[in-house]
Order: sequence, then C-alpha cells, then structure tokens
Amino acid sequence: MKARVASTSSMMFLLALALAAGVGPGRAQAQTQGGDSLTTEAARMDRMAGTLGEVKVTDKLSAEFNSFLGADARAVVTGLRSGTPIVLTRTAPGSTPGSAPVTTTTTTITPPTGKMGFGNVFISLALAKQELSQLGIAQPTPQQLQAALTGGTITSGTGTTATSTNLQGVLTLRSQNMGWGQIAQKLGFKLGSVVSGLKSANHGLATGAASASEGGIVSSSGQPVGSSEGGLVTGSGRSVGRSGQGAAGRSEGGDGIVTGSGRSVGGAESGITTGRGHAYGVSGSSSSSAGGTGRGKGSGKSTGD
Repeated sequence: MKARVASTSSMMFLLALALAAGVGPGRAQAQTQGGDSLTTEAARMDRMAGTLGEVKVTDKLSAEFNSFLGADARAVVTGLRSGTPIVLTRTAPGSTPGSAPVTTTTTTITPPTGKMGFGNVFISLALAKQELSQLGIAQPTPQQLQAALTGGTITSGTGTTATSTNLQGVLTLRSQNMGWGQIAQKLGFKLGSVVSGLKSANHGLATGAASASEGGIVSSSGQPVGSSEGGLVTGSGRSVGRSGQGAAGRSEGGDGIVTGSGRSVGGAESGITTGRGHAYGVSGSSSSSAGGTGRGKGSGKSTGD
C-alpha cells in the first residue's frame, strides 16, 4: 500500500513539474507534428546532393524559391548552405532621367546557424516565406528577408495605417536548438505545406535524375541505376540481361533472359533456357565480322534443325 502511494505521489510530482514548465501533452504533440517527416525528407535531399552533385540541388532550390526571392534566390541558397554572409544590394534610378542607376542599399544576412544541409536550407526558406506571406509580403526586400531569417522589425502600410511587426527570425530560433515543429508553432502555423513542398522538390530531383539516365530507374536516394538501354536491373540496381557475343567479339544485347537473382542467361538470340537458367536448344556459330568471331554455344542439346 505504501509503495502504491509513493508511486502515485511521484507521478503527480512529475506532472506538476511538466505543467509548471508549460509542456502539456497537447503542446508536446504539436511540437513534433510533421517533424519526423521533415527530418526524413531533409535527409533524403542531402543524400541526393551527394549523388547528383551540389550544383544540381542548388539549381533546384533556386528555382523553387525564385518567385519568392527573385534574382537573389541563388545567392541566398548558396549562403545558407555554406553558412557565409549573404550580401544583397538594391539599386535605384539616377537623380536625372537617363542617368546610370546608383547603388542605394546593401543588406548583409549572416546565418547564425552556420553551414546547413540542403534539406534544412529548404525548410528555413519555406518557413520564412510562410511567415512573410501572413504579413502580405510575397516578394520581400532584402531588409524584410533579413528580419524573417535572423530577426528584426517589419513595417507595413504608410502614414496612420502603418503597423510594425517584430520577427524573431527562423534561423535565430533554429540556432537556439529549437526543432522545426517548435519553430512553426512559435510562428503560429503548421508544417503541412512545408513537408509537402520538400517532398515535391525531392520528387523533382529524383525525376530529373531518371531523365538524365535515359529512362533508367533511380533508387530512393535519387541515384540513377539500370541505365542500360531497356535492360533489366536487379534489386540493387545492377544492370543485367545484356549478354551474348556478337560482331568483333564485343558484348552486345540480344533479348536475353535472366534468372531470379538477376544473372544473365540464354544470351543467344531468342534462346530457350532450362529451369536452372542454362541455354537450351541453341548451338552452332554465327557469322564473323570485323575479325571477331561470335560463337554462341549452348549448354543444352540442340533440338532444332
């Protein structure tokens, strides 16, 4: 009886501590909502960057955020990826008609997070875009982007209708070891659209990799496999079913058949194979060409003419 009382008292004490810290069950669930999916998709994008090359992924992210950042998209993506200061400038017309434009403002955004993976770069910009859109800003100025990423005040409207909004900065919150779910909750929105956007970007990268491999198949990490012309591939992506010795002694493709393990068998033209995958009913030699002899002796007995 005493043990049960002690156990109940301990549970009540722990619950009281959690409530005092402001971490209830609902909040804990909201903090992790969508977080696992984001982590998975971010890691997938980073793997594809290692396979396809950083330039291709940089191009993809720049295109994804072009409508948001315009000509600054590539500089922002590159700066967030490397963790180096991002210098953005704006020019204004000269003081007289026809005169050359002059540089008026320079804004430097220094990421407090340091170097980030491409997946986290995407998430950071997607969250900043969503936060600014809530303020009616679809194409931010460098100063507005700086406020969304590292913190600052944004003033919207003019005159008596002007309002100021203080932003804490997506990257600043991230540098304080906050998870993406916690950051989204603090900013006042959910991660659903960010998750779907990241999945779409990864799908685009994988599709591009497949096109580059001439209709081949790509793995879940976006690595091209099975790029042989119409050939079959094993579960690990190794090209199979391309055997047979033809002109000039080169290995050329007939419509070969492969075993369940992906081993090429029956390489002779239109050959038949046994249950063990040995060529059957194909014998004799084919014509030679360019000094190479194409012999295709089967391992079974000939049953034809």
